[in-house]
Amino acid sequence: ALEGFFEEKLEKIRKNLLGPPSGKTFLFFVDDLNMPMTETYGAQPPIELLRQIINQKDDRNGGFYDLKKIGLFKRVQKTQFIAANAPPGGGRSVVTARLLRHFHLINVPDLNKETMMKIFASILEGFLVDFPPDF
Repeated sequence: ALEGFFEEKLEKIRKNLLGPPSGKTFLFFVDDLNMPMTETYGAQPPIELLRQIINQKDDRNGGFYDLKKIGLFKRVQKTQFIAANAPPGGGRSVVTARLLRHFHLINVPDLNKETMMKIFASILEGFLVDFPPDF
């Protein structure tokens, strides 16, 4: 399914090379990166496929194998990835270090109740300004 998504979104530049239209760079956003279930032996196939596509050290990396033509490796060029995930637990797995090494990590801690009230009160105040005072 993930291979089909990339083949659908990217253009075929050559037989074994996929990329965005000429002069462009694609940016893929992956939400809930840690949602794929861990298999019996600890593998997460969607995560490993994504890691294989992102890994662009040289000509033999950064792509995926064609499911129809055995042995054909389709390289992916001019793509970047942004991902988001929540802490592990409640159906979310731990993301492997093999994938995380390709990302810059930013941690946003939970906000306390007072801060959340201030944020939402400001938003609500801004929304209610347009209503007449007697409404």
